[in-house]
Parts: sequence; structure tokens; C-alpha cells
Amino acid sequence: MATLIVPGVNVKAYFDVLPPQPAPSGIVGIAGVVDRPPASGKLVGVTKISELRDLLGPGSLYSLKQGVDALSNGASELIVSAVSGGSPASLSLLNVDSEPCVLLKCRFNRSWGTALAAEVRTILDANGTVVRVNLDVIVNGKSEETFTDLRIAPGEADDLFNVINNSSKLLVALDAGFEDDLPTAGTYTFDVNGTPIPVPVKDGVKTLLKLLVAEDADPNGLKAVLSLPVTPANTVTIKVFKGTALQEEFSELVMNPDSDNYLPYVLLTRSKLLRVTPESSFAAGKTLPVATNGPVTFTDGTSPSVSAVSSAIDLLADDTRIDLVCAAIEPSRTDADTATIHQALLSHAVSMSDNGAPRIAFGSVTAGEAANLDKIKDHASAVRNRRFVLAAPPQAEGLLAGMVGRMDVQESPTFKTIPLHGMSAASYRESELNRLLGSTINLCVVQERAGRGIVVLKGINTIGDQISVTRVADKAIRETKAIAENFIGILNSEEARIALKQQLVATFLRMEREGAIVPSTDGKDPAFIVDVYSTQQDFAQGIVRIDIAVRPVRAIDYIYATLRVKN
Repeated sequence: MATLIVPGVNVKAYFDVLPPQPAPSGIVGIAGVVDRPPASGKLVGVTKISELRDLLGPGSLYSLKQGVDALSNGASELIVSAVSGGSPASLSLLNVDSEPCVLLKCRFNRSWGTALAAEVRTILDANGTVVRVNLDVIVNGKSEETFTDLRIAPGEADDLFNVINNSSKLLVALDAGFEDDLPTAGTYTFDVNGTPIPVPVKDGVKTLLKLLVAEDADPNGLKAVLSLPVTPANTVTIKVFKGTALQEEFSELVMNPDSDNYLPYVLLTRSKLLRVTPESSFAAGKTLPVATNGPVTFTDGTSPSVSAVSSAIDLLADDTRIDLVCAAIEPSRTDADTATIHQALLSHAVSMSDNGAPRIAFGSVTAGEAANLDKIKDHASAVRNRRFVLAAPPQAEGLLAGMVGRMDVQESPTFKTIPLHGMSAASYRESELNRLLGSTINLCVVQERAGRGIVVLKGINTIGDQISVTRVADKAIRETKAIAENFIGILNSEEARIALKQQLVATFLRMEREGAIVPSTDGKDPAFIVDVYSTQQDFAQGIVRIDIAVRPVRAIDYIYATLRVKN
């Protein structure tokens, strides 16, 4: 404090340490393949399914199905870690000359095996010429998407490329003759009538696209300059001039319809002066594919490696708010790969718990394990820990994580109704459930119960403890860490230790009033005990110690009734 020379008063104010906001819950972290991975390679948070589509592409609604399920069942926020690697599956459709005319590509990288297929049915005119086609996209023998009455008519609402690229969450469609081709660089000047200008394919003679003047724009003196920069590679830059004055500029445009920077889309949505219409590389009568002889399987798709999935799981550590984690594992993964990914999730959850940001991992049995109790037992044994919940039926982890995230931490999902959004519930006999819910397996089974509907039969982790107990303990850890961090750098005085203890006591009193922690059933022991102290040696080393004991509330899993019939 400055020394006064002239008589007066110098006042210095000290402010108490503010308590932190209550720790959030219901935030689900997920690692999985997405349609459009973020360029930054960082985590992406969304709170609505529409945001997931807008930020990570429409294909993510399918490839990240577990994330969609989590949001649908009530997760407050979804934090996505995109998995890199792999390649998309593709299928070439042939025209009347047996030439590839339409190339269908999966929007995301995945090995489908024989699961993904397409079937083309044609509509012919009186001369037997194909005038329209119907396209069925088939997954595992079931029609997933259907597009009818399609034709090749660039710029029209029923154009095959326009419909598939705008409506499908699985595929994009490309002109097979123009795959990955770029326009020819140059200056394209409109005449006074605004006549469309053909732009040839780079190093070719065919017209790749046509430039048009936007509605209500004056074509007089309007010109577009197309350039192909070296970096980023395979991109287009368009500058629009009115005379010599630059009016608009669009950079890093691509010819991939599954990109936010797709050239026709950018000009349609952002340009006030210019439009573009893609052209066909085939002559009239040869642009549409012929009918296929039943469903034709896609080829060449590969999934990211297990190590790439593990790396994406590790990235979830960047957001310490996450309290529930899972992975969007495609059904084509082997049982061994699935178990390895689940072990990576478990390792991540345990590691984050040690760092004061605890979380619970969710996984599910595979389709190949679901009917074999011994395989389920092996899977459960590989991830046996209070921080892992193994669920049935297959692919149910997102639904369960979303449901748990929606609930207060002290609530148990046991016997609570769970929406499955079209997924089939598990179906086990009573004798099988006696094993699955028993101490050797501890499976979290979602199954129909007479008089209750589809419910979580027993909300337990793989050691048999209630999920809610772990969540209450995790909340206590997060609250303690958040409060204690605010006191780092404060002088280690009795007043500071008392203030720290008071904030901890206030937090646990709030948890007790919420019903998250409770006294012993005989009332002799309190719901929590807090002690804050520093020994002389601790004091010299700048250490303050906190000892806490809490008793999380437990849900009623069993009721035993004794009935005496009296005369």
C-alpha cells in the first residue's frame, strides 16, 4: 500500500473468493466418423440435431447415429471428436453404352462389406429410351432411402444430381465423366443480353458448367475471372467484376457436392451477381443409367483404424465438462475391434477421473455377441470397471447415454422407460437375464417388461454398482475441484482454509437438499463430512488438504415383502 504524505485516508479493498457455478451434467462426448470433419481438427459441440447436420454434414446423421440417439433422448450437449482415416465406398452406374455415367459415393468413410447397395429401376418412353429412373439405397437388405422420377436436367428440381446431393444422408452423386475435374481458368465476359457462358473442363473440350447472370442483376460490363490457385490444391477462386471494379470474390471453392464450399452452392447462396449450372459429360439419351439386375453392392470403402478411433477418444480430454462418453462404432467392426475401442473408452474415463474430470463410458454388445451369453461375459470382463456401462441391444449406447444425461445425477435409470426410436429392444429369457444381470456379467439390458413398456431393467455398470451412485460421486469430485482451484494462489491462512471449507460445506448441503447424498438409514452418520487442514510441513510446502466423505443415495432395486395371513 502506498505511503501517505499529506494527511488523508487510503483504503484498500479485499474481495472474497467467489464460489463457482454448479458443475454441468448430461454432456456426452462421442468419437466417430463424420461427413465433413472440421478443418481445425478440434472438438465440435452441438445441442441440436440440425446443428450436427449443418456443422458436420448430412452424412453425420447416419455415421454418427449414436450421437443423434443421445441428443434425441435428452443429452444437453454433444461434443464430437471426428475420427480421421479410411475411404468412402463407391458405385458406378452404367448407361446404355455400358459406360459409367453416374458415380455414387458414400458421404463418409466406412467399410460396408456387402451392407450398402443401390438398385436402379427405369421408366422408358415408347422407343425404349430411358427417360427417368428410380433409385433405392439399401442397407443390410432394407431400403434406407428412395428417390423417384429422376432425370438429368441441370438446375431443375428433379435433376438426379440435385436431388441426391441435397436429400440423401448416405450418398452424393457425381457425373462420372467429370469426376474430380476443375473448370478452365480464364476471364468470362457476359454480353449485354446476359447469354450463359459455357466453361470447359480443364485440359478438355467438354462443357463442365455454364455461368449465368443472377436474377435482377445487370449483365452489362459483368465478367467473372476464374483462377486455380496452387494452394489449396484442387480449388477454384472466382472474382466478379463490374467493369474494372471488383464486386465479389469467392475462394477455396471445390467441385465436391459434399462440401460447404461446393461451387454451385456457394454462388447460389452468397452471390448477388452470378449463378452456375453444371452440365452433363454425356450426349442426350446416354446421361441416365440403365436398370440394374437387383441391388448392386458398393465397393472400396474402408473404415479408419482402431488407433485412429483411440486418438479421437483421447481428444475428448480437451473438454473437461464431458461426463458421459461413447463411440459411434459401425456394425461392420469385428468383435475384437469393438472390445479394443471399448477398452480405449474405459482407459480414457479412468484417466480423466484421476484428473478431476470424471466420466462414465458407454458401449454395447455387438450383433454377433447378442445371442451368446459366453461372448457377452468375455466382453463384459474386458471392460469390468465402475466407469463402464455395457448395454444390450447392439448400438444402444447412444440412446442410454442420452437418457442418463437427461436425468438428475441421483436418479437411477432402473425400470425407467427409454425411447428406442425404431430400434428393437433386447429379448432374453428369464433364465438368461438371471445370468446377464448377475454378478458375473452385469449387463445393462433394455427390454420390454409387461406392464412397464420398454425399460432399462437394471441401471448398472460392469461391476454391478448403480450408475447413479457413480454419477453422484463424480459430481462431488467436479464440485470439489472447481471450488479448490479458485483458492490456488490465496495465502495459506486460517481464514482462507475456513472459507474453503465453508464453500465445500455449502455445496454438499445443496447436494443433500437435492437428495443426491443422504444420512445413514439409522440417522447416526451425516450425509457428508468435510475437513480442511494443513500440517506444519504442508504449510511449508504450500499444501492444503481436504478430506471428504459422502454417502450417495441409492435407488430401490429390490423389494421383499412378507405377508402373514391371520385367522
